Amino acid sequence: MNVHTLGDLNQRGSRSSSIPPQYHRMADVERREARFSVTDAVHLKLRIQALDQALSSMPPEEADEAHVETIAEACRQRPFHESVYVAGSEQFYLIVKRLSRPDLLPDVYVEAYKTVLQGRPYVNAHNVSDLSKGVDPTFSEIRLLLPELDRVCETDLQGAFARREIRPFAFLQLPAELRLQVYSYILPREARITLEPMYRGQKAPRRRLDIMRVNTRLHDEVTKYLYEHRTLFMPVARHPTNKAFGDEYVARIYNTIATMNPATLHLFKHLEIQISHCQDRHIVASRYLPRIADPMRHIFRKLTALETLTIQFGPVATPSYWESETMLKTTRQRYEIETTEWLIDHIPASVNVSWDRAHASRFLGSDAVEQRLWHAIQDRASARPA
Repeated sequence: MNVHTLGDLNQRGSRSSSIPPQYHRMADVERREARFSVTDAVHLKLRIQALDQALSSMPPEEADEAHVETIAEACRQRPFHESVYVAGSEQFYLIVKRLSRPDLLPDVYVEAYKTVLQGRPYVNAHNVSDLSKGVDPTFSEIRLLLPELDRVCETDLQGAFARREIRPFAFLQLPAELRLQVYSYILPREARITLEPMYRGQKAPRRRLDIMRVNTRLHDEVTKYLYEHRTLFMPVARHPTNKAFGDEYVARIYNTIATMNPATLHLFKHLEIQISHCQDRHIVASRYLPRIADPMRHIFRKLTALETLTIQFGPVATPSYWESETMLKTTRQRYEIETTEWLIDHIPASVNVSWDRAHASRFLGSDAVEQRLWHAIQDRASARPA
């Protein structure tokens, strides 16, 4: 159909005899193919109004395939077979021309509407359905224009979508016990999370966390399932002569903690630290990590909800070919005593500390040493504010 704007109503002149009869029809086709015009905007406005009528006639509690097909049919392109003027077409054109492909507006809206109708969140699709016309618009781009479109077209597309979008997600209507069973099947977990120094080229095991992208509530629930009531476990070691080596070892663990969400870190109440022997070959300075002074103190500052700390000792180091077992034992005990003293100095007074005292005495090689370190822990705790 031929569409005219206000400027065309009183300016219809006679056609020159030198112009072919089909010239204007050919020019209209070329113009529509080249760019989006006011004429195209008129037809688009009619499609949008037809879409709105189909949405308003849909029963509020029903959403089957037949209704979805009715919506899609309502906004399909109409043939150009008659002259028509639609009021407000110029204003409508100025709104929709901001989109790269305004002609796809109804189709993109319908796809997003069908998605939320099924209880799923819409996901922007970045497509190029016609290279000659440019990139297809996303629903997020279209949604920004819906208030203006509703005002000009006298429709309620924004409200229709919003009412469907807040439909409850069926999975979240299940009892919490059943949801936890699903989480444990998809994401099995152990009682503790081990924080070990990561080295370049070393990759952590991958988990399929797609379920966390469904919606915000599900993301928070899965996060709580993964981290609440779990123990953080980390080994620490100090080098007897090179402080930088020991800081490098702990800094790698801190780098992992620092990248975690503060809300996730707040779920950790218990920490286990293993006093390990320092192996020089595993402690190589990395230029990929920022230099952090006193990383152990920063770790405790990150764990804001920490309540208890358990200190473990071991494992026993294996002597190398040039070391005797006696020499290694003496050196190791000195390393571990120094590391324990260093750790006690960093533990906040608000954290309750415990260890197996009998095992600690055997490992440290002396009851007197174990008692001295234990009293140091008690002295630290006595400094806790009342």
